[in-house]
Order: sequence, then C-alpha cells, then structure tokens
Amino acid sequence: MSVKVIADGFITLLIKRLAGPFWIRRRWLEKTQWYTSYELEGLQLRLLKRLVRHCYNTVPYYHELMDKHGIRVEDVKTLDDIKLFPILTKEHILQAGDSIKSTRYPAWITRVAYTGGTTGTPMKLRRDIFSIANEHAFVRRQWDWAGIGFRDRCAYLTGRIIVEPDRKTGPLYAYDPIMKELILSTYHLSRYTAKEYAAVIENYGAKAIVGYPSAVYLLARTCLDSKIRLTFKSVLTSSETLTESMRSTIAEAFECKVFDFYGSAERVCYIFTCEHGHYHIIPEYGLTELIPIDGPDDKRHRIVSTGFWNMAMPLIRYDMGDVVLKSNDICPCGREFRVIESISGREADIVKTPSGRQFGAAILTHLLYGTNNIVESQIIQDALEHITIEYVPGEGFSAVDRSNLETLVTRHLPSELKVDLREVEAVKRTQSGKIRPVVSQIMSLDHLQESTNEG
Repeated sequence: MSVKVIADGFITLLIKRLAGPFWIRRRWLEKTQWYTSYELEGLQLRLLKRLVRHCYNTVPYYHELMDKHGIRVEDVKTLDDIKLFPILTKEHILQAGDSIKSTRYPAWITRVAYTGGTTGTPMKLRRDIFSIANEHAFVRRQWDWAGIGFRDRCAYLTGRIIVEPDRKTGPLYAYDPIMKELILSTYHLSRYTAKEYAAVIENYGAKAIVGYPSAVYLLARTCLDSKIRLTFKSVLTSSETLTESMRSTIAEAFECKVFDFYGSAERVCYIFTCEHGHYHIIPEYGLTELIPIDGPDDKRHRIVSTGFWNMAMPLIRYDMGDVVLKSNDICPCGREFRVIESISGREADIVKTPSGRQFGAAILTHLLYGTNNIVESQIIQDALEHITIEYVPGEGFSAVDRSNLETLVTRHLPSELKVDLREVEAVKRTQSGKIRPVVSQIMSLDHLQESTNEG
C-alpha cells in the first residue's frame, strides 16, 4: 500500500469533505433538486446577481468590460440579462492573463488546475480552495443518482499516474483506503492488462467503476470476449463522448446502468444522468445557455455557461466549445431540470502502441498539463509505433516550454511509442470547425471496435 497514496487520500479528505462547505452544500442540494422550475429560476437569479457583483468589485477584467459596455451590477434583473455580457472564449481568457482572476483570492488560497480542452490544449486555471469542497458536493450528487454510497469502493480508470510508463512488472494499481478508491493505471491499459485489472477489481470488491469511456469500454469488451464476469452497482463515465454502442457494451459486460456525466475544469457547467437514464443540466451549479448552431429549428446547440461557485477565477458566458442535442422531454424522475438528448463534444480517436496499450483523448491531453504558451495542439498517430504532436506556440513560447513538453511526454508515454514535436501555424480542423485532439491515421474507434469483436 503506497504511503503517498494514503497521504494524498488524507489531504483529499480534508480539502473536499472536512475543511469546507461540503456537508452544508450536500444537504442543500438534497433539497434543491426537488425545487419547482419557478424556485430554481429564483435561486439562479440570486446566485447570478451575487456573481456579477463579485466580478465587478474584484475582477479587473470584468470591471473594465462592464464599464466599456455600460453594464451596471443593478442591470441584472432577470436571467435573460446575462445576454448583456459578450460570450467569453478560451482566447479571451488567455489574452486576459491575471486580470481575469479575483483580487480577493491570493495565490496561496487557490489551487492550479488545467482544462482538458476540445482544442487538445489544456488551459491553466485558478480555483479557490473553498470551491473545491463545494465542487465535491455537486459531484457526489451524480454518485447518489447512480446509487453509490460513501462506503462503496470504486475502481478508477482516469488520468492519474500510479507507476512509471515503462513499468512491465509489479502492481499497476494502488488503493486509497481513505477515499476508498482503487486507482488503476490507464496508461498501461491493454487487452492483456485488462484481464489483470478485472481480477484486481474483483479482489478489492469494487461496487462501481469510474473512468474515461474509451478505457472502461476496453475493459468491458475484454471481459465479454474472455467470459470474465464482473458486476457493479453502476458505471460512471466522463471526459469523452460515450457512444451508444460503447454504452450498451459496458452495460452488458457489467450488468448495470451507465451514468455518463459532463463537466469541465472551467467550473461552469454540469450535466448529470439520472436514474431514468436522462441527461439533466444542473441548474444550481451555473446558468447554462443552449445556443442553436444553425437557427432555431436546429437541435444542435452550443454550450455557453456561467459558473456560480469558483470565485477565484469566475467565468461569465463561457463558450465550452462542445455541442449537445436539445430535448423537450420531461423526465419521470420528478426533477424539473432541463433535459438533454445527447452530448456530442469531445470526440476523438485513440492511440494504440505496439504492445497493445490504448490511450483515449482524455488521458492524452494530460501530456500537455503544465505546459504554458501553447494556443492549440493535436496528437496524430501515423504508425503503430509513432505519433506526432502538432502545436501552435503562443507569443511567450520559449525553449523552456518546449523542454517541459518533452519532459511530460517522457513521463506519460512508454518508450515503445516514439514521439515527434512539430510546430505549426494552425491545427487542421473538421468541417464543423472543431479540432479533434487526437487523430489516428491507422485505426478509427469504429475499426477498433470491429477488430476487437473479431478478436
């Protein structure tokens, strides 16, 4: 049992549950989920007014913006008045620099985080430490809807590093007894290690699995093909697009429902899956606008959101860069939260190594966490043993930034995968204008699914 993992578990417990508003917010959320739409609108308006006042008084970027556009704090009288503000993009945030951070929160009471990013390039963010426990209370609501309790052990296939990338022997996992989390190395996941992971998960008695869809799908497909029976209360997925074929395979393999949820490091929007299988926008978390892409009759809508809780770096009308299909359904769960048909953002291919390891888009964006001054990037696999990372440098990009990127690549990827870095003027976009963070020229996800089924 790793001493570091246990120490991290104690720190996580302290910050997320003991030292902040976690329990107060949790009890509040238990009540507000049953509010009427009228009550929810009133709650949102109160939170929005508080946020706008905070932004004008303590965030230089918003103080200047509101003065420039003639927006007064008292002008926000209805939720629709959010449209007084211009839409905020990632480029605006990068240009704003420190001016978009609140002067009320010095660095020592904030923590650094990075976006996953539909451009494939993480963006550095600041979160006040008080918002972290608050955030955890919201996340636990999704766990509650999925039937997962505090005492239930969960297996994780996310981006946390457990061992060095070239490790081939010894445990590829660690157990945190404080948070009751079995952390499996997604960086070592393949059809071969998936069988070992299944045995470890069963041995630890995990009641749920939490992870990136591509990683959980590979584990599920391996269990079905190898006739390994694993059952869970539920499976929770996030950070990548969950296709219907992936959902059905995971549900079949683990004999449970799949609860897919959407969130962001920017802390502006959450979309959870309820027990009836519907996606719901979480109204207490932020004010989310769905903006039609091609006119009012188009079901496809851009997500533009205003977060209520991260006061260290508040974002008003932030364009997430992701698309949802709007629905007019009324969910039988009884919550008067807006329903979404599906989430179509964050689509990408996977990267496969000669030894059979597979990396999805969410885990590969970790390669750039901590690298500054990169505007956009894309990972391209053109051979089984080779990838190229194309990047567009920002104005402040230096040899140090390039060296940091090389170090991160070495830290995350095995030596069997050769990596080249290529500076470009612009990353190639899809027909819809989006950047695919990962592009495989040797195998698409659909091809992977077919070949895995045949195997």
